[in-house]
Amino acid sequence: MSVGILNHNLANLISFSRIIGVGCVFWLTPFSDQLTQAWVIIIYTLICATDFLDGWVARRYNMVSDLGKILDPLADKILVLVFLPLLSMQAISAFPVFVILSREFAVMALRVFSAKDNLILAAGISGKLKTAITLPICGILLGRVVVAPSADYPSLLTPLLMLQNWVVAWPSWIFETLIWGMVGVTVWSFIDYCVQFFYQRALQKAKGDPEQAKHHLKAFIPNSITFLNLSMGLLAIFFSLVGQTHFAVGFILIGIVLDSLDGRFARLLGVFSSFGEALDSQADLVTFGMGPAVLIACTDLPLFGPLGAWVSLLLGLFYYGCTHYRLHRFGGHSDYFTGLPSPAGAGLVAVAAISTQLSQPWYFAGISVLASVLMVSRFAYPHNRIANQKWIFRMSRIPSFICWLLSLLFCFNVPLLYADIIINALFALTCLYVFSPLWNRVRLN
Repeated sequence: MSVGILNHNLANLISFSRIIGVGCVFWLTPFSDQLTQAWVIIIYTLICATDFLDGWVARRYNMVSDLGKILDPLADKILVLVFLPLLSMQAISAFPVFVILSREFAVMALRVFSAKDNLILAAGISGKLKTAITLPICGILLGRVVVAPSADYPSLLTPLLMLQNWVVAWPSWIFETLIWGMVGVTVWSFIDYCVQFFYQRALQKAKGDPEQAKHHLKAFIPNSITFLNLSMGLLAIFFSLVGQTHFAVGFILIGIVLDSLDGRFARLLGVFSSFGEALDSQADLVTFGMGPAVLIACTDLPLFGPLGAWVSLLLGLFYYGCTHYRLHRFGGHSDYFTGLPSPAGAGLVAVAAISTQLSQPWYFAGISVLASVLMVSRFAYPHNRIANQKWIFRMSRIPSFICWLLSLLFCFNVPLLYADIIINALFALTCLYVFSPLWNRVRLN
């Protein structure tokens, strides 16, 4: 009887052994000698094998059970916690670990909501690919840690020692490529789960009509981009408050691109809604109003002496007030905007904040006031589709994108040659649009 029960629960026991194995890895880490490192790698390899073995045993011998459906994903989530010892041993930085663990908890939440609505989220190719990439990279990172030699290292494990030494000799860019590639696949798999979840919900609400469900899902795409834009603004505010100006500028620059994408996707997919329009207005106010305003308010202006902090605060409030008025005055989509569009104003201020020359107190204060005044001005600025009809804007599109991309990399601490030249070039290209109404008036006169 007991043997029969054991055989019936073999797949579940294999899943449970994965949890025990992760506990052993935590117990043995952080390691400081080669022998302990070798045992951790061996245990981790066996753990990874169980991740594939339990499912195969359950399907091959018809051992699929309700307990297994709970235990297997739980063991998988616990297995991902191996990133925490890697983080403590500095084999990986904090942000990739944050992304990977956040994905696991978010997918868990999606599964809970799915079960509540009687929906099933099946593991797709993206999830399986994520697992197939993540597990071996974790093993490589365990071998990356530099440790002291062990005098009693067994000769039987010499091939593993040679493999460890080979991995340690890899240049750092290989590890960074593997880590960020893993992060990219992780994000892709999460998006895949989200699309599956929202499509099934839309199909349920549409009472099984796939066309109507697709229409609801299409509306989610531009709204998601808008929400990402809003998130960029919140991140910019946070990093401005903690003194990380470059990160704040980077998120504003990302928000500018996202703002141009949500409308394009809405028109391309033919989905417009009052909710999307309201969300877009709030995103613009946060990312291009509050974000640059807080950035200005947190900028040190020593030339103004003890009043420098108050001057920065007033300039920030003035900028926010002008942006709020500009967005409130927005009269819908047309060929020309009245006043400088808020993304252009935010770009002008953000780029100036990371320029060595333009971030000087008098220059930066003047640029923030100029952007504020132009936003509430009556100057007519062309919409993108009109601007692209003019040769000067068509010619500047590719250089602007290249400078934007390189400046964005600089904001996130990627070292660049001639960084100031690139940033100042982006500022100059932005000025082509900012001062275009003035040049048109001069030409007409």
